[in-house]
Amino acid sequence: MRKFLLMIVVALLTACSGDEGAQNQVAECSNTGQKQFVLDVMLDWYLWNDLLPANVDISAYASPEELLAFLTTVQPLDNFSFINTLEADTQFFGEGKYEGYGFGTRFVAADDLRLTRVFTDSPANTAGLARGQRILELNGRTIAAIEAAEGVGAVFDTSPIDFLIRELNGIEFLVTIAVDIVTIDPVPQPPRIILVAGTPGVGYIEFAQFISTADAKLDDAFVLFNEAGVTDVIIDMRFNGGGLVNTAELLGDYLGGFYARNLPFSKTLFNADRAANNNTQRDFKNIDLRSLAL
Repeated sequence: MRKFLLMIVVALLTACSGDEGAQNQVAECSNTGQKQFVLDVMLDWYLWNDLLPANVDISAYASPEELLAFLTTVQPLDNFSFINTLEADTQFFGEGKYEGYGFGTRFVAADDLRLTRVFTDSPANTAGLARGQRILELNGRTIAAIEAAEGVGAVFDTSPIDFLIRELNGIEFLVTIAVDIVTIDPVPQPPRIILVAGTPGVGYIEFAQFISTADAKLDDAFVLFNEAGVTDVIIDMRFNGGGLVNTAELLGDYLGGFYARNLPFSKTLFNADRAANNNTQRDFKNIDLRSLAL
């Protein structure tokens, strides 16, 4: 889906550039023309194109982005699509950077929101936030009140925010934090070998995000594991946010390169109209000397 949405952006920019067919481009690159283009591409390429409304009135939407947001939320199967700028997408998946506060959260109870991780050198880290702390209030409102209204996600989309935090020792503090550029460390702590009697040890790696900057760190981790001769590995992905299929394939190769060589690792499926593009050729491969004999 990420590649699909990027394809829409690139195609739209291509259609609205150059000198050929200038008269046609005026119509195609008008707001109405762009909305029609988005609808046409969705009907052609979207995975659930058969579930889109039969007749979409594009005049009911102010912009191509508003129309696209409607088309990706109109039916319940699509829980993953979102709209982003090309620049932000490239920064996140290519450089591991995004604009935000630099923390992850989860609800322990209906009104008990805890910090699951805080990225190093992020605005949250600089302000003293840390894993395990409880967020009591945002902008003077309790978490229960916010959840009963717009939800904490909507508040996190604003900046700055006044955070009332309770530390693990019960001490509370109030701090104002503004969003800034956050750099994700996909492997937040050094990979290590856990000593277990009677074994060469167990390899351990915390893996926070499937982004391109993770590839070199995965390389280093599996060199370490191979040198130690480990036959068991723990991949700690409790708070992993997903990401690139290519990085998932790299990790799969390291873990299954010997035992699953030349077997399918993943399949990419398109809608029925585009089934000729289906891909089942992504196989496990032996990566030099780093694939493990688990």
